[in-house]
Amino acid sequence: MEKDILFSIIVPVYNTEKYVIKCLDSIKNAIKEDCEVIIVNDGSTDNSKKVINEYIEKLPEQYKSLFIYNEKPNKGLADTKNVGISLANGKYISVIDSDDYISEDFYDIARRYISEGNEIIIYDLYVIFEKTPEYTYVARARVDKETDMKKALISGAMQGSSCNKIIKKSLYEPYEFPTNKEYEDTSVTPFILMDTEKIKYIPYPLYYYLQREKSIVASNTYISAFYKICENISNELVKKEDFKKYHEVINEFFVRRMLEIMYADYKKSRKEFKANMKQFFEHNKKVIDYILENEMAYKDNEYSVRQKAVLNNLLINCKNEDIHKMTKLFFARRLVAYVRRLLGQSINLVKAVFGK
Repeated sequence: MEKDILFSIIVPVYNTEKYVIKCLDSIKNAIKEDCEVIIVNDGSTDNSKKVINEYIEKLPEQYKSLFIYNEKPNKGLADTKNVGISLANGKYISVIDSDDYISEDFYDIARRYISEGNEIIIYDLYVIFEKTPEYTYVARARVDKETDMKKALISGAMQGSSCNKIIKKSLYEPYEFPTNKEYEDTSVTPFILMDTEKIKYIPYPLYYYLQREKSIVASNTYISAFYKICENISNELVKKEDFKKYHEVINEFFVRRMLEIMYADYKKSRKEFKANMKQFFEHNKKVIDYILENEMAYKDNEYSVRQKAVLNNLLINCKNEDIHKMTKLFFARRLVAYVRRLLGQSINLVKAVFGK
């Protein structure tokens, strides 16, 4: 009789021999017979294969059949996740990165809320820094001040990650993680959050997310990440042609971040800024049109009235592909900031000399 699988746990592996045993141990301690653990080795060049196979061989008999090892040529994390999902027999997908680990009750708690009909279970995370573990902190998956659950989750930490979420397999069917791209989760997970109302948020950090010194997340600047994430989301929106449904995704990943990140990019290097803008214009035309048509610069963000006007002008310049006006806008903003700083220093000097 074929076993009824509830959870398919996908573990993408690439050169993580140092971490993978801790990951697999945490999964072993969390699973029951209704689980399968699909380990997908993405062409590791270290001893990951040997370490994993030895681990499976030493497992107690009741666990051996639950762990399934696969390997493939190196094609990146997105392809590894796609392969794992294609092999999954479970009703729900859980992705655990092979350098991370989970709490023992990760799946027991999920069972309770799946039985109530929920299609996505979301946990908070512990973010652990390998070199400086004392800086560990809890990343909240939802924003407490926001009463609307969807908005709260799409505005929370790690909203693009697939790792702190258990997702019904059928919700993945319209999607495929884009290969040869970084931040591949942002082309899938935020959209899935908008595709269902049956979401249960668990306000406990049951996923342990390791920030390694040379991890993709740690090695990319926030500025470069922003442009790549925008491109991922734009590509998915163009395929779907349903901007209204994913309005909050656009608001979170474009409107709420765009002004400050582009300004930081401008200050960092005008030459790089101009190159980035050319790419941004090319990939995000339809999204920019949608934002302007719906006056999103003036809604659902915490900018001041003046900042909202600046953001709207910035979007108009993006639509017109006018880099010259964008640089003038940022030059003016920088000049105002400089004058304010100078004025503040002068006032402090006067107070120091003459007293209050």
